Amino acid sequence: VAMPLDELATRLSISTAEVEGIERRGVPDEDGNLGLFRVGRVLGAEKHPNADRLQLCHVDVGEGEPRQIVCGAWNFGPGATVAVALPGAVLPGGLQLEQRKVRGELSDGMILAEDEVELGTDHSGIMVLPETEPGTPLADVLPLVEEILLVEATGNRPDLLSMYGLAREIAALYDLELAPLPGDDPEPAGDEPVDVTIEDFEGCPRYIGRLFRNVDIG
Repeated sequence: VAMPLDELATRLSISTAEVEGIERRGVPDEDGNLGLFRVGRVLGAEKHPNADRLQLCHVDVGEGEPRQIVCGAWNFGPGATVAVALPGAVLPGGLQLEQRKVRGELSDGMILAEDEVELGTDHSGIMVLPETEPGTPLADVLPLVEEILLVEATGNRPDLLSMYGLAREIAALYDLELAPLPGDDPEPAGDEPVDVTIEDFEGCPRYIGRLFRNVDIG
């Protein structure tokens, strides 16, 4: 369900917890910048003639003619689907890419690792994507732009310190169906029920206990 983020922030502030602000992260979304981030298919990749640690790649980005791009990662090869930023693109942090020569060979763009678009911290290799049509806007495939609510939970609402807890709150506010909690509980190793007796149903209508063995405290 899509809802204006300003409306959601106001509703949460009134009913639940203080929303300190809305933070925008990822690729700048101004002046058509997102259009310079595209899906590419590597047509050819070989060692750079003047640098042992660099690859010289030819990448189809949906323009008819492939672009030559120099890349320092080796976790892909011909046929790979990759994320590409074209010259003129502005990365998170403000760096603007330019067509340039790297060790004597033209590099007409950048093949992206996840940290270069703030999708993670990994810089050990570039992102290899599921097979997608070259030239597809990268924003259609990856969440390049994110708006994040900064919620300050009060001491009596520790449930709001988790993403699922906040989702549960929003589902209640807007009368939406809540998705199941992700993950699975471990299966009981034996038949050892925990006996719980509630002596004051008004003060404590529900109390749950579960036994865990072989747990290291650390």
